[in-house]
Amino acid sequence: MITDRIGYFPGSVNIGLVLGTSGAILIDSGLDAQTAKKIKKGLEAMPQPLAAIVQTHAHADHFGGNAYLLTCWPEAVVYAPPLEEAIIRYPLLEPIYLGMGAQPLAELCNKFLLAEASRVDRLLPAEGELDIDGVRFEVISLPGHSWQQVGLVCDGICFAADSFFGEETLKKHKLPFLVDAHETLRSLVKLLKSGCRGYLPGHGPYTTSPEAILTKNIHWHRCLYDVIEEILAEEKTLEQTLALLCERLHISIQNATSYVLYRTALMGYLIGLVKEERVSYRFAANQWLWSRKGTGQG
Repeated sequence: MITDRIGYFPGSVNIGLVLGTSGAILIDSGLDAQTAKKIKKGLEAMPQPLAAIVQTHAHADHFGGNAYLLTCWPEAVVYAPPLEEAIIRYPLLEPIYLGMGAQPLAELCNKFLLAEASRVDRLLPAEGELDIDGVRFEVISLPGHSWQQVGLVCDGICFAADSFFGEETLKKHKLPFLVDAHETLRSLVKLLKSGCRGYLPGHGPYTTSPEAILTKNIHWHRCLYDVIEEILAEEKTLEQTLALLCERLHISIQNATSYVLYRTALMGYLIGLVKEERVSYRFAANQWLWSRKGTGQG
């Protein structure tokens, strides 16, 4: 517990906890039923029934515990951002979009990319305040890692979802997953200005002094911008760029899951570089060619 009514279940995915009037409010639910069973034991030990689950975004590792928890507490109310809620209700959309819209390979239909479906009862506002089980939350828009990801602030504690990562997570993945690096950087700047008294990322330790890790995240993304821009000094296809970037970062892709996650992340960085007018693209010989602005034919 961080305060009398706010805490979290630590793990590979941190799950936020706020005690409401009638029971516990969870911020996300983790990867799967195994994680959810641990949460259930924790709530029963308090003891607290589950009043609500608030989803920050629709990645399988953040809502995969819903299905089990809702069988235990069917009266719990599920909240999620618009667009994200569609994926929570129809989880097959996640491997579909990662597979560029095609029918997903069987290899991509694993628990890390395809969670069990969950109902969503109410949509969260993009930003603003709302009451959940007698508790006042501020919803803050933190897109970039996912399209309409949100953070939640309660009593000055910010549940920041995957808007930033702990240092160990950055070093482990090297090319962090995101869909828009430009929006990711904007969200990090927003957090730097937010003035909360504590911050819990989805992956990484709770902190009351976020400046260093937020700055580290900004620097990490900016460095990746520079590396990609350097690779694109000569025109490359997306596949060539990904291979060279992974070589630079000492990433070894061994399976389809890693491949689609890294490819999507690269595309998210390219989107950011396009928005900053640092790279351009063209089509030639039936290829989609990318280059640093001012080089090649782009």
